[in-house]
Amino acid sequence: MSTVIERPILDKVQSFARRARLASAARETLEITPDMAGALADYLRETLATAEDQAWFWTEEWQAGEREAEADLAAGRHESFDTMEDLIDDLSWPR
Repeated sequence: MSTVIERPILDKVQSFARRARLASAARETLEITPDMAGALADYLRETLATAEDQAWFWTEEWQAGEREAEADLAAGRHESFDTMEDLIDDLSWPR
């Protein structure tokens, strides 16, 4: 599925993204004007409206799971496996 974003909105968002990267690199604060906040909201609204097949990812239930997984990773509560077979063996799944 492709998303079509109107050029003026896309130009504003891309310009803001460039300024945000520069400000971040310089450790400066970047103010978001009401006009820019509106452009960002329009961009997100148009992008998300066309991505209905991805809507499940943004549900509160799924996002809670994402936060839990990120916390587990940050705390070192995970394992790595060399092969899929090693993972399946660890899970005790039938083959």
